[in-house]
Amino acid sequence: MRKLSVLACFTVILMIKANAQNMNSPYSAYGVGEISEGWADRSSGMANTSISLMSTPGFLLNKNPASMAGLERSLGQVDLALVGRSSTFTGTPITSSNNTAKDLVIKRFSLSAKINNHWASGVGFLPFSYVSYSFTGQKSIEGSTSTYNGNYDGNGGLHQIFWNNAFAMWHNHLAMGLRSSFIFGSINQTETLSGSTISSVPVAAQTSTYYNNFRFEYGAIYNNKLNKNWKFALGGKITTKTDLRTDQTLTVQEGSTVIENNKDMGTGTFSLPWAYDAGISLTNKDRSTFTVDYSFANWSGLNAGSATYSMVNSSRLSAGVQFSNQLKRYNMVAEKSYFQAGVFAGQSYLQVKGQQINEFGVTAGYGGFLSRGLNFHFSLEGGRRGTTANSLVRENYVQATLAFSYREILYSKGRKYD
Repeated sequence: MRKLSVLACFTVILMIKANAQNMNSPYSAYGVGEISEGWADRSSGMANTSISLMSTPGFLLNKNPASMAGLERSLGQVDLALVGRSSTFTGTPITSSNNTAKDLVIKRFSLSAKINNHWASGVGFLPFSYVSYSFTGQKSIEGSTSTYNGNYDGNGGLHQIFWNNAFAMWHNHLAMGLRSSFIFGSINQTETLSGSTISSVPVAAQTSTYYNNFRFEYGAIYNNKLNKNWKFALGGKITTKTDLRTDQTLTVQEGSTVIENNKDMGTGTFSLPWAYDAGISLTNKDRSTFTVDYSFANWSGLNAGSATYSMVNSSRLSAGVQFSNQLKRYNMVAEKSYFQAGVFAGQSYLQVKGQQINEFGVTAGYGGFLSRGLNFHFSLEGGRRGTTANSLVRENYVQATLAFSYREILYSKGRKYD
């Protein structure tokens, strides 16, 4: 238990230092930024296709809140995931000086435990969305024929603190789960105008919008045998519509002179939609797993857009396969390592200049045990996002995920094993 506490404290300190870096994305200029789809867990090597899969001892799956019921009783677990990404951009406004981006972030941290035979619970933190962009343009001032150079920068994003509870029932054939999340954060957008007719120094206007509210996800997984060698599982999740409260301020600065400082610009709401996930999986002799997921979010008509962009319904289809290398010890079967592969395609919630921002990609993953109580997972993802049509930007990227989990006995009432 002492090791578990020390590791958790160390991880929180590391997150405070490292999580300030954001993934770069030109499309994060719209809405609440680029929404983080994956949970950076064991399923990342299967294109995050895990809505119908249960967690296993040492490996926590997060997409479905019911999955946590598969953890091992009386063990506490710390999970940490890091994601590195390298992107190359193409399009009409892209030049050799701004066509690449690289980032490394801590994507997920959680503490979880199987309290008894039927109840598992855990808390954690992860990013909900990223905002990181910078571009230049020309702007005309009303009442003047002059145009001025404008620099537009955005940063920030939303975060998610969650409490997950899962319950196993009906002889472990059915699992139900509820994840209660508090979403919060700020998005900053800065417009800097320069030109001899404006001022001898640049004029910068920064708008900061603060968001917060609770959101809930309800999940279920049903599994059973088809015959001696095959079993199947069905999974589903419903995420509630949430109206995030917003509070906006404005700061205007001319050179080093502050003209307006955190001027209150009023309050409002930004709506997150109802979302639905469904999946099915087939497993042969606990060694080979084949799974498919589909996700849909009802964004259309929820929030106002602009002449440039609007919000539309989003969807994602993915499929994955996993092969497990197992061994026998003390008349028990244990997983030594595994290999994964996956493919996905999706449509984001953004439609920019008449083009819905689509993505597709492939993944591969490998993982296993490093030592007693310590497991690792490594995956690679390569994909394409966006389009060059209508002077938009296309992103080709390679992403690596490295995740660790450490577990330790919490209590056993004098029994080390059941």
